[in-house]
Amino acid sequence: MAQTKDYYEILGIQKDATEEEIKKAFRQQARKYHPDNKETGNEETFKEINQAYEILSDPQKRSIYDQYGTAGLKSAFGESVFDFGFRDLSEIFSEFFGATHRSHRSTGPERGRDIRYDLEIEFLEAINGCSKQITITPLEDCETCKGTGAKPGSKLKNCRSCNGLGEIRMVSDSFFGQVTQISACPSCSGSGKIVEQPCTDCNGKAQRRVKRNVDVKVPCGVDDGARLRWGGKGEAGKKGGPPGDLYVVINVKEHDLFKREGLNIIIEQKISFSHAALGGNIKVPTTEGEKPLALPSGVQSGSVLKMPGLGAPKLNNAARRGDQLVYITIETPSKLTAEERKIFEQLAKIQQEKGDKKFGIF
Repeated sequence: MAQTKDYYEILGIQKDATEEEIKKAFRQQARKYHPDNKETGNEETFKEINQAYEILSDPQKRSIYDQYGTAGLKSAFGESVFDFGFRDLSEIFSEFFGATHRSHRSTGPERGRDIRYDLEIEFLEAINGCSKQITITPLEDCETCKGTGAKPGSKLKNCRSCNGLGEIRMVSDSFFGQVTQISACPSCSGSGKIVEQPCTDCNGKAQRRVKRNVDVKVPCGVDDGARLRWGGKGEAGKKGGPPGDLYVVINVKEHDLFKREGLNIIIEQKISFSHAALGGNIKVPTTEGEKPLALPSGVQSGSVLKMPGLGAPKLNNAARRGDQLVYITIETPSKLTAEERKIFEQLAKIQQEKGDKKFGIF
């Protein structure tokens, strides 16, 4: 989908639309442009409508889109955010219209299911990148029966319910008019074949769950909620179909010192009255260790000082980094030594003699 398109405009709603208004608008548009609507159906338009709904119905994605547009979505989730993800058109249709209609389901090779894995990492691991080993349990073809579901040495027979076609056709009426429903045969699950002697290792299911370790390289600059994709690392396909993909969703732990806003890293730095008045160099924690920061004399509490290039690296472009923003807080001492009290008393006397009205001194 083009990066310049407006998701709100596609659904015909205002930017302050409620969740119910978004759902209602999608329902109306989907009825009109669903490919099975012979009068106004349009598959490409329907995909755009579904994509808009996928973004705006998700609070996190909607918030990022409202602030940073589609570029922000791409940065946070990768290119996969503009795909249908884990759902197809028939699932969307059934969810909103409660219909039993399904598009033609192929009886040939089927792509394996995608796998989602939630990975929690430390804040600094997200900034600097890291490698992790995760364990998943995908479905894979049974080694004993080679994915047939039949006991070795036995044969498969044609399904009597569908005469070996693997599908059943039914004609019904809907608001689109007369619709031919083509669905997988429930007796043979669309294969057209019946297993008379099931494999004892997989109970005739042709696939078994296995434990698999996967090395995951998390790129530097990844943000909380990002979804990383590894093609072909999902569950095995059926009937010789390709495997699905592995999606790793990143959850970044909060840090005691640092917070992140886009590519910028935020930190609060406490300083003394003397540093605030006189200025000078101090050391400030950064994701690369302590770095010097020049304080201007007379800096005020609440001031924000910038440390260029010490923010988070841009995902897939580590050479570009944000800034570290240092929020200054002047700390008032709760206890004073005798010498410190004497110095502050002298300062108070000087300010009193000056009659500094901004401090309420006359």
